[in-house]
Amino acid sequence: MRETYEGKVAVVTGAADGMGLGLCRRLAELGAYVVMGDINGEKLNAEAARINQEHPGHALARVTDVTKKDQIRSLIRKTVEWKGFVHFLFNNAGMGGTLPVDQLELEDWRSLFELNFWSVLQGIYAVLPIMRMQGGGHIVNTSSIAGIVPLPYQEAYCATKYAVSAVGQCLRYELWDENIRFSTVCPSNVATSIFGDGASIPEDAVSVEEAVETILEGVGRNENLIVFPETVRRQWERFQTAPEEQEQILLGMARARKENYRTKGRYF
Repeated sequence: MRETYEGKVAVVTGAADGMGLGLCRRLAELGAYVVMGDINGEKLNAEAARINQEHPGHALARVTDVTKKDQIRSLIRKTVEWKGFVHFLFNNAGMGGTLPVDQLELEDWRSLFELNFWSVLQGIYAVLPIMRMQGGGHIVNTSSIAGIVPLPYQEAYCATKYAVSAVGQCLRYELWDENIRFSTVCPSNVATSIFGDGASIPEDAVSVEEAVETILEGVGRNENLIVFPETVRRQWERFQTAPEEQEQILLGMARARKENYRTKGRYF
């Protein structure tokens, strides 16, 4: 993968933790320059310093609230001031949400959309003029398996991630002839802080390292949808041709989650 990323400039949001931090570390290992955006300034600066210790001059930290348009634009502007280009934008920041519909207030929906969807859209709008001026680039939006499969008890989260998936896939074709590529990342469970404490991480969750390798390989191949792990990808492909089977699986999931909540106080 080194030939894809070495010497290139990548902006990553949600960069202080989880997949965002994993992407920054691996990109720096591959010789890329990473601009790290996150709202958690203390952790962000510490992680950027750690990357620069191992790969001097390859990381720049910018405290960024991705729900604020001006801050996303500033993140992109500082990247151009630093290195002159933005070859990759990883719109990675986001949060989970698993609640039954009668426990969701409209404000919960609004907060999820601001972070999971509007921040992605604002990142796209901020970087498009730069990528057009430089003759191309690659925008990578983190969606979820919940952005292509309707998962019970996650309707608000699914709505935000379906929106991310739709925008990325539409723009992939709309901007193809301008040499601006789009990939949409659709993982199942990844062992990150999105699940809260470690005890809540599902048993089938893949490691951050495995997720990052899959994402960067997929981007290097210019894949449209990067769905993983492989078992989930195969199941999703099966869903396309077996709707009755899909319905039974999702009904089973809904009932299992309801029972988990009754007995364990959580849905996973």
